[in-house]
This record gives sequence, structure tokens and C-alpha cells, in this order.
Amino acid sequence: MNRITRLIYWGLLTAGIALITSCKKETAYADSPYNKIENFAITTSGTGLINAAINGDSILVYWPAYAALPATVSPVIHVSDNATITPASGTPVNLVTGTKFTVKSQSGAVKDYFLKLVLNQPGIQFNENISYTAPKGGTFSISTNRDVKYLVEDVASTKAWLVNTAGKEEALNIVFQVRNNIHYVDVTIPENISFSEGAYKLKFTSGQVSAVTGEALVGIIYPESRRPKAAPLTTSITVKRSGNVTFSGTSFVDMKDARVYGYKADWSEREIGTFTLESFTETTATYKVPADFPQGTYELGGFDDKGMGIQLRTSDFFSFWSWMNTRKNYVEVTGSVTITITD
Repeated sequence: MNRITRLIYWGLLTAGIALITSCKKETAYADSPYNKIENFAITTSGTGLINAAINGDSILVYWPAYAALPATVSPVIHVSDNATITPASGTPVNLVTGTKFTVKSQSGAVKDYFLKLVLNQPGIQFNENISYTAPKGGTFSISTNRDVKYLVEDVASTKAWLVNTAGKEEALNIVFQVRNNIHYVDVTIPENISFSEGAYKLKFTSGQVSAVTGEALVGIIYPESRRPKAAPLTTSITVKRSGNVTFSGTSFVDMKDARVYGYKADWSEREIGTFTLESFTETTATYKVPADFPQGTYELGGFDDKGMGIQLRTSDFFSFWSWMNTRKNYVEVTGSVTITITD
């Protein structure tokens, strides 16, 4: 190839390359418009993995009944390619309905999602065919397998109160225990509780649910050391009908009308009448003899038809107590004297 021919060849080659280059176009891609949450998952020590369901702009988290509900969680979140989410995946957020997440696409399009917490927790159920008693500072136990069901067995999530007839609440102290494979909640009545001895409803809140017993199942009882005692009678008594008679003793509390009883010929008990309470102090109790009380001279502690027994009724809240079967508590008056009722 001579010099002229080579020049012509390279000229044509250069022109061809230039033509090809001028016809080549760059491929341009638009920014992604996608701003979806693809996956939202929570893991805690008490729950394992919980995958949320995405429905529209709702992030549905179904929380199991057996697990305590934490204040915050750090969800792992996957979003559309090239999109970002605020708060970022792994950031601690409040575990409450309404917590907002914002996904921004590569193109700048924004979509808000909102957490919706769904508690898979049934309502608390009570067995009300049972009663519980303890003195102030004492503890009673409730089976969570049988007598109060569907509590979250965690003291951070579950609380207990006593409720009086006016609706006032006083907090109780609780501990969850397992004994012989049976689950219990041990409930302690604080020593300094403002409620007096008596019967109260029981309230639990657990997780997001709350329930109060329909009946007053819990009795705050007096310790046995405070049980009243009547002093024996050592002097015979004569009292007119509609008159008063006073008995002495110790630890008199919540006194009520006195039962007066005797015996039949077969030694079975018979009711003679009632002494109605007028007043009492810690050491005395005064009663009125009704105007229609049978007249006569009775022998205290006797077992024939002239015998008489006197029982001063005190608080129901000593030892055994049941809301379904209240047992009356009495203080027996003893002594070997006569009691004469006159006009």
C-alpha cells in the first residue's frame, strides 16, 4: 500500500469511528419511586421473633398474652431498594399504637406508616367461689392456673389493689411463684394500708387489661392476738327490762348485739333473747335488756331450763372468713353467778 492509499484508508477509518461514536446514546435511569416497608420484625427475650403485618399504612404487631409488654423495642425494618426509613432500623421506639415511621423513596416520595399494637390477651377471669384472708402485713396466695386466669406473670406488667365500697383503691404487693408445678400469685396486704379490717373487692391490671371482682372476696382480718376476751362474772347481776348491763374485758373491737341462750330439757340450745349494744370501749361493752326479755332468775353457765349463756358478738373478721358463708364470732361470758331480769 502506497502512501496515498494509506492516507485514504486511515481517513475513511477515522470517519467511520466518528460516525459510530456520534450515533451512540447514554442510557438514563429514573430514581426509584418505591417507599414501602417490606418487612418489620421485633425480637425480645420474652417473645422470640414477631413479624408484623403491613396493611395499608398500618404496621400490625400482634403481641402474645404470655409476654410482658416492654416500653420500647428496636425493630429490624426492611424497605424498598434505595429507600430510607425514619426512625432507622434498629432504633429504639415506643411500643404503642400510633408510633410513626416515615419511608422516603429515592425519588423523594414520602409515605407514613403507623404502629398498631394488637394485644392477644384475653380478659382476666376470677373464680368468685372462694375467699382470701390475711391480717395487715400478711399474705394470701391465688392459683393463677385456676382462680385468677390470664395474668401476665411479671410484676412490671401486673398490679393488684383492694377496692372498698366507695371505689377507693389501695395497692397490694404481689410476687409470682411456682410451687409443685402450680403457678401462684402471692398477695401481701401492706402493714400500713389505710383500710380497716373488713371485706374488699380485688382488682388486677395486667398488660392492657383490667378486672375487678364482683364480690368482696378479700377479708382483712384481725390477728388472733387481738381477739376480745370477756372477764368472768364474779358477782350476781340484777337488771330491769329496758335497763343496761355492762361487761368488762380486753381488746373489745367492732362489738355488736349479744346473743343470750339457754337449754331445753334435752340439753339442746334454745334462744332466750338478745341484748342490744349501746356502746363499747376497748375494755367495756354496755347492752340494753329489751323490754320484752323474759323475766326470771337464770344461772350463768347452767344446763337446765334456768341456765343462761351470754355471747358478746364481735367482728366477723377473726380467723375463718368467707364472703359466701359469714361465720359470727362471739366472746363467751363465763362465771358461776345468777342473772335476774325484773320489771
